[in-house]
Amino acid sequence: MPSDENAPLMGSKPKHWSNVKKRTMFTRTVIALALLFGVAGGVAWFTKATSSTGGGGDTNDPDFSSLRGFCDDIEAIQPSEYLERHARLAETLPEGGALVMEPGPTMLYYTNIEWSLSERPFLVVLQRAANSTITTTVVTPMFEATRALEAIQEAKLPMEISIKVVEWIEHGSPYETTAELLEEASHVFVEPGVRLFVYDGLADILSQQHGVVTTMASRALQTLRMVKSPAEIAIMRCANRATVAAAKKVRHHVKPGMTEADIASLVTQALTAAGLTNTWVLALVDENAAFPHGEPGATKRVTKHSTVLIDSGGELLGYQSDVTRTFFMDNGDRNSHNQTIVDAWYLVKSAQQAVLHDAHAGSTCAEVDLAARHVIDRAGYGRYFTHRLGHGIGEEMHEEPYMNQGNTHIKLQPGMTFSVEPGIYITHEFGIRLEDIVVVTKDGNLELLTDSLADNPWTL
Repeated sequence: MPSDENAPLMGSKPKHWSNVKKRTMFTRTVIALALLFGVAGGVAWFTKATSSTGGGGDTNDPDFSSLRGFCDDIEAIQPSEYLERHARLAETLPEGGALVMEPGPTMLYYTNIEWSLSERPFLVVLQRAANSTITTTVVTPMFEATRALEAIQEAKLPMEISIKVVEWIEHGSPYETTAELLEEASHVFVEPGVRLFVYDGLADILSQQHGVVTTMASRALQTLRMVKSPAEIAIMRCANRATVAAAKKVRHHVKPGMTEADIASLVTQALTAAGLTNTWVLALVDENAAFPHGEPGATKRVTKHSTVLIDSGGELLGYQSDVTRTFFMDNGDRNSHNQTIVDAWYLVKSAQQAVLHDAHAGSTCAEVDLAARHVIDRAGYGRYFTHRLGHGIGEEMHEEPYMNQGNTHIKLQPGMTFSVEPGIYITHEFGIRLEDIVVVTKDGNLELLTDSLADNPWTL
């Protein structure tokens, strides 16, 4: 019989207690893990709920579906328009004159050929023939000839525009090859976007070997692309109205706590929904807007009393939009916003209205700028309007003509399109800019390509 000398005094209780402790520890562990996962899930839900609003406002992703199809009824530039462009060029070039260009907006304007710049020149030569038509020649590196032919085919030009392809071999000179085409030219004009080494290489050979004068394209030649056709204007009108519509949609989703990056992300979504490509956004809050293009490295969050500036745009069928709206957070009480900033907003709008009222065909670009600047000067804010009134817009977001008070040599013509964007910028305090695109109509007045000027700084 075994000895009971070491038997527990309480029988099996210690064993029972050990089991209880194990079960209790297990239960506690389960509860702790449940709490931990619950907290983690809650954090994840909160992060997801607030990520689209920067910490405030709606928990749902914004719905921009109403913008879809905004410009679906707008047609691209038709093949016949390239014939019209060539005809206008032929009327402007002297007989035997030629225009030389590299890949870029002007090449697209006349040929619809898509090509990228490289160290190897790829040139298009447009020359006025004796019968007052335009001959078109592409000068390409030999190894790119097949791709050049494909690009010409993709351009879908009318059959009346026949393009000759001339190759230059790698160890040869693209300038000599081009000069041979132009040795009988009366005058060679080079498009302003051509790189200096290409201009110099061509001009030197034409002058020394053929006695042909080479200069930068004349003002008359440059003006051809400044004057937009009805088809171009239709595209730009829809692109800019889509941009305004996107800003108005985003306005309702801007909440306290958002960062400038949050706002930019919303605008990008809205512009994309509206069908624009190559979109861009500059979103600035409060004193950051005192720098017209923002302050690098500085970021602000929206408060219930903030001033928010959104400058944005994109591309539609090869043409650009560019619109700026500045608005105030409502906070349920419009009287709570800083009255100085409110007055500045309405002053900037008055400057826009002055341009629409005073500028017309025949006005110089300087006079257009001054129409807005005088309004801001008279209110005592002249030194805070620190940039030109505006810029031309079309295939490029910034192109000729430029509206500044030194530009006295270019006068407005029907078909010219440009931005009207006066501003007031007081460093470390606030910035206000309103920007709309206008076109000079056939009767000489200015027409908005946006729906209308911003109505007020709360609802746009």
